[in-house]
Amino acid sequence: MRVAISTAAAVTLAAGGAFGWYAWNNTSYARRDAARVHAAGYVQRSHTLHSGINLAYAEGPDNGPPVLLLHAQTSAWQTYNRVLPGLARDFHVFAIDLPGHGASSRTPTGYDVHTLTAEVAEFARQVIGQPAIVSGHSSGGLIAAQLAAEFPELAQALLFEDPPFFSTDPDRAPRTFNYVDLATPAHEFVHQEVEHDFTSWYLEHNAWIGYFGRSRDRIVSYAKNYRRSHPDRALSLWFAPPRTNEVFAHLNQFDPAFADAFYTFSWQQGFDQATTLSRVRQPAILVHANWRITEAGILEGAMTDEDAARACALMRDCHLERVATGHGFHVEKPATFVDLMQRLAVRT
Repeated sequence: MRVAISTAAAVTLAAGGAFGWYAWNNTSYARRDAARVHAAGYVQRSHTLHSGINLAYAEGPDNGPPVLLLHAQTSAWQTYNRVLPGLARDFHVFAIDLPGHGASSRTPTGYDVHTLTAEVAEFARQVIGQPAIVSGHSSGGLIAAQLAAEFPELAQALLFEDPPFFSTDPDRAPRTFNYVDLATPAHEFVHQEVEHDFTSWYLEHNAWIGYFGRSRDRIVSYAKNYRRSHPDRALSLWFAPPRTNEVFAHLNQFDPAFADAFYTFSWQQGFDQATTLSRVRQPAILVHANWRITEAGILEGAMTDEDAARACALMRDCHLERVATGHGFHVEKPATFVDLMQRLAVRT
């Protein structure tokens, strides 16, 4: 009996310890990642464009050719925290907060690919001052493509991280997860006056919350209570892994009008993706992550295999890199991301 009781106690303690570690890891990973970025020599700065728009950015030590990182929609430069220390060893990194994100200015009338690209180009000229290896994640990849085509002197190579090439076109966008999960809730949010916290609204109205079944209401309630108690903090769910927490880690600083521009199609108005890609002459790697078409006919992911192959074929010097990860490739596989950047540097 004593042996059985001792064994049960040991199992209980071990389970409690594992549970405690799990919760601690989920709520502290961002602080630990940030500490490593600081130790690697990164400094947060800001730069004001001629229009008065302020762009926040992180700059690393000058240990090699410049790299410009353009994050995805709803993110901020800190989304790259897991790759920044590795990149700092061989590059001079500049990771910016795009307008409407992070600590940068909100510019509701300027959320379109042409305006955003011109602002990134001005930053590159004034702050970086020489051609950079440009990496764009998701919608940041669309900006990177426009930058390379319109301002080729500013981009010497490109890493496209799972961008939504062709799937954001108006005839296809309504059947994509981004449109259902983010653009539609953002559009509804900006046209209502009851809820003022977009994080709380998004947690209740996004598409993926339905995957939690009967736990959905408890998660939404917890999230809303957290935001009411901590209005100046990013939402952090102790029961969700870092990959999930990263989805809304920067929503408290995000302008939902940016996502609404994808709903109204004003973001990509006048943006011919095939023509743009055919003008990309620099060496490029196109990373294509996991995707599927749901039973409802919704594209979960950025591109189909056909989209990725077509995009790469349009560029003069493109390598297609298929990865078995979710959309946040650089978060899930930081070492591989750094390796791809190093491969690009060799080709320039």
